Amino acid sequence: PKKRKNSDDAQEDTKAERPGKPSSDGGEAPAKKAAREGPADSGSGHGSGWNAQENESWGADSWGESWGTESWGAETWNHGSSRGRGKGRGKASGSAAARGDTTRPTSLRMLKAGAGRHYTVSVALPASIIGNAKSGEQKAVLVGQVARALTIFAVDEVVLYEDRSGAPPSDSGEGVSRDLAFFARNLQYLETPQYLRRQLLPVHNDLRWVGLLAPLDAPHHLRKHEWLDYREGAVYSAEKCPAAPSDLGSWVNCGLDDPVWVDGVDIPSDTRVTVRFESKWEGDDQRYQRGVAVDPREPTTKQGLYWGYQTRLATSLRSAIEDCPYDGGYDLTMGTSERGEALGLSRVPNFRHLLVVFGGLGGLEEG
Repeated sequence: PKKRKNSDDAQEDTKAERPGKPSSDGGEAPAKKAAREGPADSGSGHGSGWNAQENESWGADSWGESWGTESWGAETWNHGSSRGRGKGRGKASGSAAARGDTTRPTSLRMLKAGAGRHYTVSVALPASIIGNAKSGEQKAVLVGQVARALTIFAVDEVVLYEDRSGAPPSDSGEGVSRDLAFFARNLQYLETPQYLRRQLLPVHNDLRWVGLLAPLDAPHHLRKHEWLDYREGAVYSAEKCPAAPSDLGSWVNCGLDDPVWVDGVDIPSDTRVTVRFESKWEGDDQRYQRGVAVDPREPTTKQGLYWGYQTRLATSLRSAIEDCPYDGGYDLTMGTSERGEALGLSRVPNFRHLLVVFGGLGGLEEG
């Protein structure tokens, strides 16, 4: 049989289970005092729970190493390191590093010049995509997702067409529906390089939610420290420019510290232009970059760089297919439908200009 405790033993056990009870001399119990003061080797300035090992991993040396130039400089972009907060967490390892740098949505592999690409890919989208969203914020986010997909899959042209005859017209009088105007305006905003938006795009009520959208980081959205043979620019007005080095030419804003001189052609101000850089020249104790205006397709056809998408509006699905801006029209047109036939990539014939058409809620059959 079990031995029963007497009353004195039970009282002693009860006292032992109360570590926070004050001692007989009025002081605090040792267990509670130790919990409040923390371990004896705790670092100063952090309170309880910060030991010497934690102070070392979160100290100034750790922040300087993981957030400094080693993590965010050239080594980050070239070797696939990722953003980390502690020692040993500033670089990716294993399969993540093998996949390459994914810090930009389109990946920096798209910034490397290669063989030219002469075919084009176009996508036709109905305006009713935007009409199904209830609020302006939802519409803007939906456009941002579409623009991101267009950039990732290197779509050269997006055609927006009317698929509903009774849609409310635009308030600005463009002759299109309100949804189509909203769709096109936000797509154009996202495709425009960030350093040109203030100069080229006027303030409009349809753009009030663009602050919610993530940047595309397309290859032609270059930062100041990134360099390619081409850049998108906008012509400055004469009063904002230094003295011209020749009689015929234009100063262009290419997102750099100094304007770029485009020689040989007089372009109207606030006109978007694609610039191919050439040699620099000395002027007014400063070195200015010199370039030439080229076709917007040249970065793609010469070096295989994806250079954004063009936005075209169409009043109907027929107009979207027939009014092709390319010579010879679309030589391959494919429609998407849940009633269609599954077509693998191996069965897609060769093409020069491809058009992929998406329908509205009722599908292409309704359009």
